Amino acid sequence: MKNLNRFFMMICVSIFLTPLCQAQTTDNLSKTISNAFNTNNMEMLSELFSNDVELILPDGKSSTNKNAIKIMLSNFINTKQISGFEVLHQGQKGNRMFIIGNFSSQSTSHRINLFLKNDNGNFLIYQLKIE
Repeated sequence: MKNLNRFFMMICVSIFLTPLCQAQTTDNLSKTISNAFNTNNMEMLSELFSNDVELILPDGKSSTNKNAIKIMLSNFINTKQISGFEVLHQGQKGNRMFIIGNFSSQSTSHRINLFLKNDNGNFLIYQLKIE
């Protein structure tokens, strides 16, 4: 009977702690993405790209080439004189995650939507859309 109680206690603790661990992972990923954008470190961000990543810019330009995406994002941030990135909302359902953020500059702001999927235990960006 003691072993059975311990078993049920371990299951209850596991059920309670699993969402907390996932939330920390989501928060850490958001911090990494924020840091990459705020420092214009597209190399850091590109480590989170999936093999089939897509970038969509406000002017309609898009790309699926990782190297081109790094250059296009860096140029966008420099041209628009982006001074900061802030995560506004994030969520996860199953093996998909989204992060919605805001680029800000002195004269304008742009919303960015990042869509991620779980690939062998790691969430990777498969689409970035800047509006």
